[in-house]
Parts: sequence; C-alpha cells; structure tokens
Amino acid sequence: MPTWKHAAARVWNGWKRRRVLSWFRPGAVVKGRYTIVKPIGEGSYGLAYLCRDRRAGDRPCVLKHVQPLRGGALRTEAVYSLETAMLERLSHPSVPRLLDRFRYRGAFCFAMEYVPGLSLEKLLFEEERTFTEAEALLLLRRLIDVVADIHAAGIVHRDIRIANVIVDGERVHLIDFGLARDLAPGTPDPVPDDVLDDDPMEKKLRRRVDVTSDFYAMGHLLLFLLYSSYPETREERSWEEELAGLAPETKRLLRRSLMTEQPYASAEELRDDLDAAIRASAH
Repeated sequence: MPTWKHAAARVWNGWKRRRVLSWFRPGAVVKGRYTIVKPIGEGSYGLAYLCRDRRAGDRPCVLKHVQPLRGGALRTEAVYSLETAMLERLSHPSVPRLLDRFRYRGAFCFAMEYVPGLSLEKLLFEEERTFTEAEALLLLRRLIDVVADIHAAGIVHRDIRIANVIVDGERVHLIDFGLARDLAPGTPDPVPDDVLDDDPMEKKLRRRVDVTSDFYAMGHLLLFLLYSSYPETREERSWEEELAGLAPETKRLLRRSLMTEQPYASAEELRDDLDAAIRASAH
C-alpha cells in the first residue's frame, strides 16, 4: 500500500476510534441501562468503565468495550466471545460475575460485577504500600485458592499480574480473563497469541496454555511484593542476591515458580510450599 494510503488509513482509524470512545464518555447511558461514571482501565483487548446500573438501583458495575489494538472485526468478535464464555463458566466469589453481554452501536460490550478494593498495582505504586515476607506469602496463599478453583474449572488465566489482583481487606479477587484459555487438550484457540520466536522467554512462559503459566506469573507477583520492602539498588544482581534474607522455604518456592527448579505441577503443590514458607517466615 502506498505511503499516502497508510496515512489515510491511520487518520480514518483514529477518527473511528475517537467516535466510538465518545459513546462511552462520562454521563453517557449505554443500552438505556448503564450510566458511564469514568474509565478505569485500558488494555490490549479493550477498555473498561465504572458504571451504574439503572435497572438495579444504580448499583456499581463494570462495562467492558472489547476493542483489540490489532486485528479486525473477526478478531474482535472472537476475543469478545472467548472472554464472556470464560466468565460464564466461572461462578466464584473472587471472580467478577458476568451480568450482561450485548452489541451497542455495533461495539461488542459486556457488563460484570464491580469488585471493590484496590489493585496491587495501585497499592504498590500509588499508596506506596510495602509487604513483609509474611504478608506477601499470606496474600499469595489466598490467591492460590482462587487460582486452584479456576484450574479445577478447566481454565488457565495466563495474565496474573499486579494490575489484575484486587485486594479488599482479607479478600483477594482475580480480574480480566481476556487471555484465559481452556485447559482441555486439543481445544482450538480462536484468538491466536501474538507471541513471536524472538520474544522474551518470560512472555512465552506466561502465554503457555498450561497451569505452569499461572504459577510462573505468581512467582513474579511474589517478587514484586517482596521487593516493596527492600531498598532500591543500582547494582545489577539476581533476586537471590538482593533478597538474601528470605527464608529458605520462600527461596525454594520462588525457584520452583520461576522454573529454575522443578516446576509446580499443580496448585496443591504450590499451596503446600506456601504453607511451609508461611510457617518458616513466622519464626
């Protein structure tokens, strides 16, 4: 395509995106039911908005407008169908419940429960919350119970990270199932991943359709929490050197989660090692 056509396509696509975004501006009422309060998140697969459900006494909820950054209408519909199907399969107090799915002016949308609390990302970087070793392990212990139930339902999340873990007091919630996949062998993937041969190994491990991808992600999440209570250093060192004061049980848990030792084969294995690390960190 000539350069001028590329430029024209970018202008046209930009105009279309701005036009669609105007449908979801604060104060707008979508489907005669959902009043947009504010945008609360944006990812590679779409945008999320805090809303009030007019048919439920203005109860807070979340509306997601599926709009992948790459791909056309067929990919958008596949992403939408896959994520809503995953949410429909799950009935768990720590996973937002799907409330509604619909097209709005041609846009693929769905509504789900609003999860109270703050993401770990906000707790760490906006609230400047720090976690001791014991606190970090206890949080992961609560999270592994959620992940175990998701795996038992035949689903792998593949996007466990600090932005997708919500903390509300003692409760931990897991959100955003846009990358979740069916664990059943031979299940076709309607939304092929954009993982390339020269991508970092971390991305490849996180995108595997296997329970180990969630355990690997949980290892990195644990590192995030542990580093919050350690002073920053400019010296390039491994996590084992920087976090030398951790209990041996916590180090072993991290090595297995990060696959530098025998990876965990099940949530039960990881849960057992978390319990051992929690007991050790208490002494």
